[in-house]
Amino acid sequence: MTTITLKKTYASLPRTTRGKPIVVNGDPKGKNFLYTNGNNIYIREADDPSECDIYAEHPRETTVAKYSPSGFYIASGDTSGHVRVWDTTQKEHILKIDHSALGGPVKDIDWTMDNQRLVVVGEGRESFGRAFTWDSGNSTGQIDGHTKHINSCSIKQTRPIKVATASEDFSSMFYEGPPFKFKCSKSDHGNFVNCVRFSPDGSVYVTAGSDGKLFIYDGTSSDLISEMGAPKAHAGGIYAISFNKDGSKLLTVSGDKTAKIWNMESKTEETLFKMGSGQLQDMQVGCLWQGDNIMTVSLSGHINYLDPANPAQPRRCVKGHNKPIVGMTVSPDGSKFYTSGSDGLIVSWNSATGENEEFKGKGHTNQVNDLALDGDYVVSVGIDDTVRFTDANTGEYGSAGVKLSSQPTAVASLGGVAVVACLNSVCVFEAPGKKLSEAPISDPARCVSIRPGGGQVAVGTDKRMHIFELSGGELMEVKSQPMEDCNAVAYSPDGANLAASSKQAIFMFDVEDEFKEKVGGWGKQHTAKVKTICWSPDSRRFATSGIDTHIIVWNPTDFVGKKAMIKAHPLSHVNSIGWLDNNTIITAGQDSNIKLWSVSD
Repeated sequence: MTTITLKKTYASLPRTTRGKPIVVNGDPKGKNFLYTNGNNIYIREADDPSECDIYAEHPRETTVAKYSPSGFYIASGDTSGHVRVWDTTQKEHILKIDHSALGGPVKDIDWTMDNQRLVVVGEGRESFGRAFTWDSGNSTGQIDGHTKHINSCSIKQTRPIKVATASEDFSSMFYEGPPFKFKCSKSDHGNFVNCVRFSPDGSVYVTAGSDGKLFIYDGTSSDLISEMGAPKAHAGGIYAISFNKDGSKLLTVSGDKTAKIWNMESKTEETLFKMGSGQLQDMQVGCLWQGDNIMTVSLSGHINYLDPANPAQPRRCVKGHNKPIVGMTVSPDGSKFYTSGSDGLIVSWNSATGENEEFKGKGHTNQVNDLALDGDYVVSVGIDDTVRFTDANTGEYGSAGVKLSSQPTAVASLGGVAVVACLNSVCVFEAPGKKLSEAPISDPARCVSIRPGGGQVAVGTDKRMHIFELSGGELMEVKSQPMEDCNAVAYSPDGANLAASSKQAIFMFDVEDEFKEKVGGWGKQHTAKVKTICWSPDSRRFATSGIDTHIIVWNPTDFVGKKAMIKAHPLSHVNSIGWLDNNTIITAGQDSNIKLWSVSD
């Protein structure tokens, strides 16, 4: 019996928003780091970020996650105000408790040193913060006094226990406990206070604000000690700060597209890192000092590993997608693949290592709906109503894309000829962008496939499946049959069969025998609409993906009974699917993740 097992995950980058800080957290042993994107929590190794584990049980979009001091638990919050505490020691990440902590999105979480209490802050209707025991939910004091959302919180990890908070009301506050109660408020900042952190030994805490200022306070009395980098530590707002292990240095990141290391003894700037080329996406919105790894997060989502000995260039930059992945295409030998995102980004990947590079230059201005690889060209279509032919070897956009008469939804390319399915027509192009013909279509086209060897094209629409003869760049329709919601069509590599979907049902046709229906309405084993179909290189089987989060492998010679199925991207559509070889499937999802799957008999 065919089985499907996860082989590798190429994880999404952190989800970022301009003008808002993100929280990146590390485990107490210095091995892993944590961040969120969509419904998922990502646990990645700091030394080898290609090693990744994903917690995907939040029903709402996640916002922050923090390890307990023991490292045995993680507390994670979401946009609904819920906080879940779950186990890190087992692969299943067993849920321990789910609390409704706040009336709005959680922005930050911290643990007391005994692993017993949580402080949770963010947005809410009656309160912007709560302190409680994680196992019972019983209150352990009041986090009150702020008049606007609380952005950040930190708990002193030595006795006596203290709590500091940072808010959009331009103030930071200090609490004693437990039970925690208000002691004093600090109003030294002139704008949002974005982050507060105690030093590892608890001797001081530091606040950072949108006014570009850094203030140091005594960790026990909360008295102001000094301001670092006066009159401003950064030219732009400071979004995040992180101490090194012994608290002797502080890492800060800013919207001015720089990161800095500060010497806490002299309270002076030690190292300046100018990030990127000064573009908007180079703004720095998150950071973490984890052991020997000094990491920052750019607005682009890139995770930068900084080197104080060479501040001009990060020693490593982890790239990829942090928005939904919509399209994907695989090279014939399976060594490379290309993905496109809802933000217009196209990325080329090494299949074996996950190393990747973004296409450079001025490309699509919006979502790229589909990709096809044909020889030296990656053909892409986007909702900016253009088709582009980009050199796959350089990954650099050339001239402007060719404008289409209606929005393109899918593309297929073979032998230097690309066929683009659009809402109102089907267009034929010769690489690199010469339009050969355009044929009107009765209802919106959703998918397209070219038969190997050329000469025939299948197009699926909202109501029908159309078969065209392709000759001299012209399309002539030779067959049409009703097929509601035909969102996926694919010829087998040997050209003998055509697989197609209608809603959640799968059909297969004999191409040589006048498209005689070999198998009709196969099982409806998907519980929701099928999005893509892709054949294995040897034409022995094909895989389907759908908005039900599943992938299914079908064997045309054995279609009776239950098929090999797996929930590939929990709580997410599987937007695209491909084969790297006859036993390896690759999927790309709405969750911005790419996964490699082993298929065995």
